[in-house]
Amino acid sequence: MEVKKVKAVRDKGMTKGATGPHVMECDDGKTYFVKFAGIGKAAVNEFVGQTLARAVGLPVPDSALVEVGEEIVASARDLAGRGVPAGIHHGSELIEGAMEFGQFMRQHPSGHILNIASLPQTICHDNWVLVRDRERDDNHLIAPSDDVFRYIMVDFSHGFTGQGWTADELEQGTFERVLVPVHPVLAGLVRGIESFEPALTRIEKMDDSVIEEAISSIPVTWGLSRDEVNCLAGFLKVRRATLRQTILSSRGAFPGWS
Repeated sequence: MEVKKVKAVRDKGMTKGATGPHVMECDDGKTYFVKFAGIGKAAVNEFVGQTLARAVGLPVPDSALVEVGEEIVASARDLAGRGVPAGIHHGSELIEGAMEFGQFMRQHPSGHILNIASLPQTICHDNWVLVRDRERDDNHLIAPSDDVFRYIMVDFSHGFTGQGWTADELEQGTFERVLVPVHPVLAGLVRGIESFEPALTRIEKMDDSVIEEAISSIPVTWGLSRDEVNCLAGFLKVRRATLRQTILSSRGAFPGWS
């Protein structure tokens, strides 16, 4: 799997978020939200979550591995204080003009979302990788696209049982069968099991090699142990097979299911 790599050239400072991400301009002329490796699993979760969402065909930002030099770490007081190491981290491209879901609903209550069919499909992915905070407005972006809008799925930091998961915690999460929290707008779009297609079937039929390639592409400097790598692969393979039943047994979470 080819992974884009860029170098940070200017740090524009911390932005909001539980993981303390920074906005950084990079040498490809683009700006990225950077989540840092080496102090938890936020970068791992973002990398794997986005990679697999892209493989399923869901709308996620372009991403890259961002090399952050020692001079940038040293000049950002919070990075040095948090023990963020210089090196490779995860970046999601900044999308100009994007707004959070709540802001969009207030400012464009009748706005047409071009890819609205993608919204309920994201519920499949979140339950596969166990993203437990997707009910928040800031985990969903709406971006202008000509005279309409398009939906973009962001933030996988709290997937895989959390940003600080261990192999034991991941193994326990493998067998969790409770639907994760769903944003009410997304829940209201579900009309039945067909609302989750084609993402649901694509996840169920995803070849093991796609999962394994995504995991093997995680930079070795991010420090995953062999046990953690194996548990991550097992987590995704087992949950892939139980995803449909988890959704079917949670019909009550979707008021429009008929």
